[in-house]
Amino acid sequence: MKVRPPHWLPWLGPLLAAVVGALAGEFWLGGGFWTVLAAALICGFAPIIGYRIWKWRWHRKG
Repeated sequence: MKVRPPHWLPWLGPLLAAVVGALAGEFWLGGGFWTVLAAALICGFAPIIGYRIWKWRWHRKG
């Protein structure tokens, strides 16, 4: 049984970036601005990239 990728998954990117950026600023502030920026960018784009890969695989197998 194939499970369709949820259409709302890419919209988690900005929310996840904000949460991870805030947590990185709170707990990993020793790295400063670049650590917070890198963590927010990586975690912000992860749901978007994951959705695209899931959607690509779902259409490929269908």
